[in-house]
Amino acid sequence: MPAEQRQLTRAEQREQGAEGRLAPVVLALALSAVLGTLIGWLLLSRDVSEPRSVAPPQDQDRSDRGVSPQSSSGQQRQQLLSRLRALQVDRSWFLRLVDSTLLERYPDRQGRLPSDAPEDQALRQIWNDLAQDWLSRVERLPPALRARLGSLGDGDWLGSSRRLTDQGIHPLVLERLVGAAARDVLPGEPQGAAPAEPFRQLWIAAAMRTLDDLRVATVEARSGEVVNRSLRIPAKGAQLLAVTVPQQHSLALGINGTALMQMTLFRPDGTLLDKRGPLRVISLESGIGSPLQLLVTNDGVASALITLSCRADLSPQNEV
Repeated sequence: MPAEQRQLTRAEQREQGAEGRLAPVVLALALSAVLGTLIGWLLLSRDVSEPRSVAPPQDQDRSDRGVSPQSSSGQQRQQLLSRLRALQVDRSWFLRLVDSTLLERYPDRQGRLPSDAPEDQALRQIWNDLAQDWLSRVERLPPALRARLGSLGDGDWLGSSRRLTDQGIHPLVLERLVGAAARDVLPGEPQGAAPAEPFRQLWIAAAMRTLDDLRVATVEARSGEVVNRSLRIPAKGAQLLAVTVPQQHSLALGINGTALMQMTLFRPDGTLLDKRGPLRVISLESGIGSPLQLLVTNDGVASALITLSCRADLSPQNEV
């Protein structure tokens, strides 16, 4: 019995020793858990109470000025840029075109374009509306001309101009003709002379489109005889006629067509002889020179025929 009591005592001692060795470990683990929880709570509280610093956005490209992808105007701008790429239109030139139009319409802004501020929201929408209007006009040009917008110069259309002046058409008349033909790409009344940039690019493109294939219709007025001529004028287009008049003869000239047509008559030196107006009958005294240059424009959306009638009469003082 004493031996067994000693063995039990030794076992109890071993258990007590093991428990004594585990107690510091358990205590250390408990302290670590408490400290970890405390540190985590402190860090979390600091993150919530202190706002994170955000790096300022990089400057955006000129074409994305004031564009927020989530905004309606921003989405319209992105769609616009996509259409410009599809049409192969120079983006920088087109944006200058829209900017210039907006600043001309609102001169009180003194060159300031709309910002992304809330107070400029209405102006940003106006800018987008102008861009859509210009894009619809640019789309009317042939693809080869659209791709050159922004890089066209006067030399690109003067070659065709010289071909026509060699046929007796005065350069001033050609400018009027191009101005009339440019109405589908340039808004407003034809001004004759080419406008300033960036609008000039569209005027040159219209000149190239109009003059490259233009053929001057010639009408010879005969003494004491009525001469008739019918011609078809394209929609939103123009026709140039050179009317030769015998020397020392007066001229009676009449044109019939639609109410959407206008006519302008020029002297041989390109100066205005009879201002732009509806198709009508004109009587001219002798000594006006030859050839007279007649410009007829069609404002309609469909091509239409004109009928020209003319007769030259010898002046009474020149009759034998």
